[in-house]
Amino acid sequence: MRLCVANIVPVPEDYLAASRQSVETICRRVLHADTELAFRAPRAGLTLGPDGLEYHRNAYYEFLIGGAVIDTILEADTEGFDAFVINCFDDPGLKQIRSLIETPVFGLSEPTFAWAATLGAKFGALVPDMPGQVSYVTRQIEQLGLGDRLIPNGVRAERRRFVQSFGEALSDPAPMIDRLSAQAREMIDEGADVVVLACGGLGQICGNAGFHMLEHRGARIPIVNPLTTAVKTAEMAVAMQNGLGYQIPSRVHAGTRLSAEDRVRFRDAFLG
Repeated sequence: MRLCVANIVPVPEDYLAASRQSVETICRRVLHADTELAFRAPRAGLTLGPDGLEYHRNAYYEFLIGGAVIDTILEADTEGFDAFVINCFDDPGLKQIRSLIETPVFGLSEPTFAWAATLGAKFGALVPDMPGQVSYVTRQIEQLGLGDRLIPNGVRAERRRFVQSFGEALSDPAPMIDRLSAQAREMIDEGADVVVLACGGLGQICGNAGFHMLEHRGARIPIVNPLTTAVKTAEMAVAMQNGLGYQIPSRVHAGTRLSAEDRVRFRDAFLG
């Protein structure tokens, strides 16, 4: 099986090997040995760094990110991958790319919260301290029909601005993990059975550091990593599709998928 993780911003050539290794480190422990895991990134856009972190709730920025993801997956779809995972908890371009290709495509949010709901009756979610992120993730949970599984005030921002904390954690993840662990323990004391890292960036730092479980009051509490969970879900989905024959996701009410000819025609009409 061949799976592909799609990044949302370009990755300079000097960092490509490290980015691929990061994805492997985060996901490999849960995948079958013969599952191949590839990494692709957009050709254009803001590169690695804090430049865009404060703009993820800007509608035009979201639009541009979604377009970059769509183009990246469209190009990679010619390589014969069995499924794609978009490595951002906002799921940019997810609905749109699903309307264009047959290959299953997954975001991070739905697989992550579905798994959290499987692991326990109540969960909490930790998000980066970025504008609007608490309310955005709260709406994601509500739209998935899981609002009653969330503890009160269950979506909380990391206690350091992400534009500073992410760069720091790339060099030394321990302070970030200490902050997140303290908040996770508070959530557990308030009724959470599971704590979700509701951010690809937080998941990157914690996954590379092996932070997947927290011991608290004699119990081992799952810390759900979004990329690990979404990639494993993609692997399972392909196996289910191959074994049982149905489409993933279901196409019953998904609308008309564009043909390759119409895709080119519409793109030329709008973009020239």
